[in-house]
Amino acid sequence: MIKNDLLPLIKDKIKHGDHIEITLHSIKDLFSKLSTEPLIKKNSNNNKYKDEDYLEIIELLMKHRRDQFEITDLIMIAVKVYSPDIIRLLVNEPYSVIIYPTTFEFAITDSNLETIKELVNLEPINFKNYGIKLISEEFKRKSLSLAAHRKTLKTSITEYIFNNPSLYSIPPPLSSLNNQQKQRLSNKRLKLFLLIYNNNNNNNNDNDDEEIEYEYIDFEDFMKLKSSDLLGSLMELDIVVLRITYQSFDSFIKMYHPYERLQVGIKIILKYDIRIPEKKREEILEKANKIDRNNETGFNKLKELRKLVAIELSNQINFYLYYWKAYRENIKKLCKIHRKRGLPDNNIEDQEAIYLNHPQAGDEDIEQVELLSYNLNSDSEEEDEIDKNVVEQNYSFEEYFNYSKRLKKESVFDKSNRYSDLLNSYLKAIKEGNIEKLEDVDTNNPMFQLDVSKYHKFQLPNEKEDVLKIWEYFNRHSFKQMIQNYGILIEFISSVINVIPPLELKISNIDDLLFSPEKLGTFLFHQLHNKNFNVIELLLNSFDDINFKYQPIELASLIDQERFLFDNEGELLQVDKKFALQIIRVIELVMDKVNKLTKDQKNTENILTTSYRLILNNLYDQLLRVKGLTIDQLEYVRSIIPEQLLSNNYEIYRIFFYLNIRSSKLTKYIIERPRILRYSAVLINNYYDTIAPITNEISCFDLRKFFKFDLFTYDYILGRESIQYSSGSSGSGSDSGSGSSSSGSSGDDGSKNNNKKYITQVDTLLRELIKQLSHDICTNVSNRDRIVKGKDFFNLSLNADLKFSLNIGRKDLFWESLDWIEQYMIKNENLMRRQFYQFNSPYESLLPTGTIFSNVNIIKKELPSKELTTIESSFLKIDNFEKPIPNESTIKVNWNSDKLIEPFKPIPKLINSFKFSDEVKDSVCKVMNVNEIQRFIQYNFFESFFQNEIYLYSSCMNREDLMSFLLNNYNIEAYFLLGPSGGYLECKLIFENHFEKLKNISNLNQWFESRYSQFSSALLNSFLKYICKENNITRYNQFIQHDNLQIRKQIIKEIIGILFDRFLSCDGYNDDEYDDEDDEDDNGEDTNQSLASIIKNQNNKVLLIQSIIEQSDTQLYFKSALDQFLLESKEDRKNDEINSPFIENNKNPFLQFFIKGNIKTCDIILEYYPNQFKITKDSITEALKLENIHIIKYYYKVDNCKNLINNFKNDNNLLKHLKNELSKHPIYKYHLTWL
Repeated sequence: MIKNDLLPLIKDKIKHGDHIEITLHSIKDLFSKLSTEPLIKKNSNNNKYKDEDYLEIIELLMKHRRDQFEITDLIMIAVKVYSPDIIRLLVNEPYSVIIYPTTFEFAITDSNLETIKELVNLEPINFKNYGIKLISEEFKRKSLSLAAHRKTLKTSITEYIFNNPSLYSIPPPLSSLNNQQKQRLSNKRLKLFLLIYNNNNNNNNDNDDEEIEYEYIDFEDFMKLKSSDLLGSLMELDIVVLRITYQSFDSFIKMYHPYERLQVGIKIILKYDIRIPEKKREEILEKANKIDRNNETGFNKLKELRKLVAIELSNQINFYLYYWKAYRENIKKLCKIHRKRGLPDNNIEDQEAIYLNHPQAGDEDIEQVELLSYNLNSDSEEEDEIDKNVVEQNYSFEEYFNYSKRLKKESVFDKSNRYSDLLNSYLKAIKEGNIEKLEDVDTNNPMFQLDVSKYHKFQLPNEKEDVLKIWEYFNRHSFKQMIQNYGILIEFISSVINVIPPLELKISNIDDLLFSPEKLGTFLFHQLHNKNFNVIELLLNSFDDINFKYQPIELASLIDQERFLFDNEGELLQVDKKFALQIIRVIELVMDKVNKLTKDQKNTENILTTSYRLILNNLYDQLLRVKGLTIDQLEYVRSIIPEQLLSNNYEIYRIFFYLNIRSSKLTKYIIERPRILRYSAVLINNYYDTIAPITNEISCFDLRKFFKFDLFTYDYILGRESIQYSSGSSGSGSDSGSGSSSSGSSGDDGSKNNNKKYITQVDTLLRELIKQLSHDICTNVSNRDRIVKGKDFFNLSLNADLKFSLNIGRKDLFWESLDWIEQYMIKNENLMRRQFYQFNSPYESLLPTGTIFSNVNIIKKELPSKELTTIESSFLKIDNFEKPIPNESTIKVNWNSDKLIEPFKPIPKLINSFKFSDEVKDSVCKVMNVNEIQRFIQYNFFESFFQNEIYLYSSCMNREDLMSFLLNNYNIEAYFLLGPSGGYLECKLIFENHFEKLKNISNLNQWFESRYSQFSSALLNSFLKYICKENNITRYNQFIQHDNLQIRKQIIKEIIGILFDRFLSCDGYNDDEYDDEDDEDDNGEDTNQSLASIIKNQNNKVLLIQSIIEQSDTQLYFKSALDQFLLESKEDRKNDEINSPFIENNKNPFLQFFIKGNIKTCDIILEYYPNQFKITKDSITEALKLENIHIIKYYYKVDNCKNLINNFKNDNNLLKHLKNELSKHPIYKYHLTWL
């Protein structure tokens, strides 16, 4: 209801007392609606209502549902989502919610400044209500360290604390400590604290030494602070600990630092850089002070201090280079200026080498590192940082990337103080549109260059006309001022195009140094590689003569790197919709040049046309990735590009995006193939790469191995009725996309788009995908399991099909897949690995009062006089209805019944059955109605405990209708009722309608007795399977030896114990249920170790073990060991009941929900079972571990304990235990006055 902004419905439910399921997640969702952090608020689906409306919901919940709502530390949740409004509402009257010191500390380390200020303001109210001092002496002695250690907003929070003396206490200066204490500090890794003795003059009792704990600031945290004043103050206080012997300062001082920041930076290096001799420190400090004292007119303190840094601290990376750029003067004491450390210079020739030799290098040079390290972490005056933890948890990479791009354009990135006065005046003239000033500078300085940072952002005039004048000026001068700086030329062009569309611009005055035909070709390819469509369009629109310096194969290697489909999270790599029309215009321009070339030259396969073909194919493939591309736009583009120019090298890439244009459901199906994301994870950049070599070395799903390319053509996927395009129907026109459906929905109806029918229905395409990428692999690929690293591909693939069908709302496909599975299992029994026993199956659990089958004839079986020793059902025999036929497995151990003794025969039948994944059962119980659930159950009608599994998933989904249906028609055993996954609705349903099932809630003897019987009958199969497994080869070798029967007896005894423990831990005894799970992530165990696989693949071992087991003496060993084990097990259970009676067992229903903090469920249990439960010490301990103090406070009130055996008033030991646990609790120890 919160996610869908159903506020009126929530109000109505609260008003009428309807049940509302409130969880930690739903509380966080509600609080996020009121976050002051834009990214969190945006992730809350753009609020439909005002903040006041969400606050009203919180008030209503606090007023009418406080016991159900205050199930966690609400202030902590508000702190985590940065919501001071919620904190203010909750802490003030009438709600007076407590603020714990741990919550306050968490805010200092993880929340934002606004939230922290609100908590500080509310501190007096919290103290008045609860006597808790948030700003205690303990807090004040570590507050600066906590703030400085933050990952984000480090400076602003630390400054706030430092500027408020009441929030901190200053530790003793480090210089006052002895060497032993200093060594202790330097060895600390996380918390830096000091234990000293308070023997100062204020303490008159020399024998009463008080232990005090202070935390110092770690030097690495200190280095990341951006405020000059703060850095200077903390350094002067001498409370910064240098933990490592050597600390690099090579990037600490920057040319763009203002004067005060340079001063502090020099002092910090002199204080902490141990490489500088003491005498040298004094000399440098004296020189810096001399500069500072010089107040002569015309004396440039900043320049002189920079010169001092360049001379005396020459290891500062690139500092001298930037000094020279700013002042255009050499320093005599220094050697020649070194080229900037990092990548080659920004001229075009160097850029060509970079792109061809290191196409992934991008722009990562030292300057970028310098820029981002200062500004993305900078919070001095205009701090605006990204909490990376929040980003990773809640937001897409695209949002994070766009946010970072916005930051790069902020004024905080201004590096003008690094430039010379002449350069700054030139940039100012550009900003103001002062053409006269530009001409004056260029006339007087013929060699003048715009030698600015590659990351410089041009500031242009506000008026479009003035921007055009600036463009025309540089165009008239052939952009000579940028001739040596490739990056700044691109930036300038891009800045202008942001104001004036590229079609309205032209580069007309050509300078061969910059715009020779050969260089233009390379220039064009670089922009194509960078997807700079604005510049591409301008170049193509401006020049007819474009040549290509490199051969096509080199160019192809440059632009063919991007045939990616999706990342390892399954997110499609798409282009923003806003680029669609522009890409189409660029394709038109390229086609104009291709058409001209083919007319002018006889050899149409020359280097130019081949290069243009590469460009066209790259642009075409970029167009396919456009999010929201319409079929009309694509058809237009295909109408202007001759078919022979479209390469056939990218089939899988184009098929994928053709399918996505038709319907996103089609690509969703592909992405959900088993281990397909694993394929992208092992490749470069974590993208699904369609041009990587096909290999059999990787156990992943490679689409290229299984797609039938000859079928999935463009016409098959997107073909429509033929349409003729007139000369006026250009895809680049303004109307080209106005009435067309987008890729997200264009073909989801499967038939029409703009009233033109598709040749192939979406349904046909989907079924063909399922056939090729699932069914055909199961049927025709012999080594199919290699795709999923030895797991069962059949099971994983078909489960993915079933889940997909339900997720897209196609129940018809779901039932078709189940039918296909059923038929496949019948035809391919030799490939089946999973077998199930029939006992406790839905077939055997049908109730005589059930209404599923109208003509059920129930025959009550006579119970045998002696104890049952077989698997044969003692419950019901059901006749006269059309029941499913059990698919009994023929792959089994052919035990000789005559050689087996009573407890072990007859051997129960093994049924071939399909194991549904948790995700499928979860989806089924979300979307199926009662009749569909029964239909689903009948597919596994003979699988042990299948009806119980469906019941458990139904209870997790709070599906009251499904739970009621199952309880009315099947014998859902008491063991599966009121489990930890259920809740209030399940309890209410059972108590009101099926109370007889749980009348004697503590009696589980009947359930254990039935399990003993089932275990005996299945033991031999289980033993044989276990000992034949590859990882049990040692036991196997010992067991087959005939010379030491004592060892054989011991092995039988040990394995029986192992198998029984596993048996009780499962919902049903299925052959493959307890294979040891490995660390793989692909749902399910290694089915090569199932009984069916062992029988097929290790038949000799099976026959040998079978022959030994069937020996009469071995049978007696088994019976003796089993009898002894069952006897011991019963005795252990009795002892457990004595030592841990049901009433004190944390697994009893009341205590389970008590520990979970579910008050409403606990109350209804007590209502139906009065005076049968009590609160235990252990349950209090466990509830406090989960921070569920609310339920303890609720039952601390005697009025709420009327149906409990004990309460805190009449049980002093319980109260004493509670007080003891609270006094040790890290959160709740601060407030004990409520006791």
